[in-house]
Amino acid sequence: MKSEHIHPFVEAAIRVLGEVTGGKVSRGAVSLRTSVVTTQGIASLVGIFGEAEGRMLLDMSRETACRLASLMNRQDMDEDDQLVQASVNEMANIIAGRAVSDMANQGHSFNITSPTLFSGKEMNVFNTTLETVVIPLETEQGQVIINLAIRLRQ
Repeated sequence: MKSEHIHPFVEAAIRVLGEVTGGKVSRGAVSLRTSVVTTQGIASLVGIFGEAEGRMLLDMSRETACRLASLMNRQDMDEDDQLVQASVNEMANIIAGRAVSDMANQGHSFNITSPTLFSGKEMNVFNTTLETVVIPLETEQGQVIINLAIRLRQ
């Protein structure tokens, strides 16, 4: 996976989370995974297709999701509120959409699928053929992890 495909997703996530929180977003140490990604509680998966194939998984704890959704919607919510889940999906959709738009401005042709939400702590997402870049982002509301797996089509 090339850094030119990773960077737009990281930058988009930092911008979107900064807009939602009104605060600073910092990036943690990037790592690679070659098999299983284990979720923290709520994860939204957006498929990537076009000149590349793969996916972006936006992952966070239920508590972090609730805090971010409360800020995003300007109302208090509890972790079981369906609006929390919809808000996580919307954040993932905005992040992926901005990243794909930025890459289109660089001459790439990528598209995204609608987000799919997964809810449950320690769910395993298996990657049998794609290496995953794991990018932790820290906010005052909690950690948000971007799991990005992209492969250029041959």
